[in-house]
Amino acid sequence: MEENSDGQSYTVTCASCGQKTLIVKELYSKVPRFGMLVLISMICSNCGYRVFDSVSLEYKGPERIEFKVSGPKDLSAKVIRSTTSSIAIPELGIELKPGPRSDAFITNIEGLLDRFADVAEQLASSSEGILLEKANAALDKIRLAMDGKVPFTLIIEDESGNSAVVPEATEE
Repeated sequence: MEENSDGQSYTVTCASCGQKTLIVKELYSKVPRFGMLVLISMICSNCGYRVFDSVSLEYKGPERIEFKVSGPKDLSAKVIRSTTSSIAIPELGIELKPGPRSDAFITNIEGLLDRFADVAEQLASSSEGILLEKANAALDKIRLAMDGKVPFTLIIEDESGNSAVVPEATEE
């Protein structure tokens, strides 16, 4: 195992190909709004298997965030989602729940809506009848929201308290 001031690197057996060629790198870092994290990358030099993850080393307690989006300027607000959070937009009837392989991510509200639109498009492409109609209706609502034409509330509930919505800085 190699260790330095930034973290450590070591090789283990790859879960995909079974060879001892999976290089694991851990980097410890203090990130604003998240606190101390360990950032982990795993790449197999044999089969190309890849995993990237971040694990919070701090627990801040459960938190609920509500952010009102009333127009196009609000779509630029940054969304920081931890692996333990759920995201809901009740007015659009959409939600993202945490699961065993949940990813943490940083995007903006427009990017989040784009993720939901991708899922609705996938559902529409593989559906028929009433399910196709529902997927297309959801996609229409999401697109209107992405254009800033539909006000909505973004709700994040996070068991670890490591998520945030950061509005775009405004000039005063």
